[in-house]
Amino acid sequence: MKLNRNNKLLLLGLVVTLYICYVFAFANTIKYYKAYNDKNTLVQSAINNPNIVKKLVIKEKQLDTILKQYSIIEKESFQNELLKKITVLSNRNDLKITDFKEPHSITENGVKTSSYIFTLQGSYNGMLLLINAIENDVTLGAIKHVAFQKKKNYKYNTNYLTGQIIMQKNETVKEGTD
Repeated sequence: MKLNRNNKLLLLGLVVTLYICYVFAFANTIKYYKAYNDKNTLVQSAINNPNIVKKLVIKEKQLDTILKQYSIIEKESFQNELLKKITVLSNRNDLKITDFKEPHSITENGVKTSSYIFTLQGSYNGMLLLINAIENDVTLGAIKHVAFQKKKNYKYNTNYLTGQIIMQKNETVKEGTD
């Protein structure tokens, strides 16, 4: 193979591409992998140390007592918190909350499942961003169903999109309560 000008430029481009890939991708991957291994060995050594385990258990008990002091009625507060979160996200994504129904609750095998149904109006991308934000917040629950429907406003001769979202939250029920 003869190294003419085109082949030299091709080899130079290949070397430059490999260098850029190393600087921006491979080097960071190697750095993060080393940091992961260091932290993993630190965690493994901490698990085997009984003093650290005792301190963590004591700290967990202290946090539990502090959290018990601030107990709130869960039925009302969760629905209010959910509505506040949805309102903030809908304002951010230019959506309108058109319906928020009463939660439907069912208790089965010691697990209480509450379903919250709400309807939004606005853009498809805005609704997807809201759904993604809700699913990424583990304290809210899980999205179980989403139904989009295109509707027509005959008065103004425009189309708009609505989305009905069903979200479920599971809780364990203590013995003796309903």
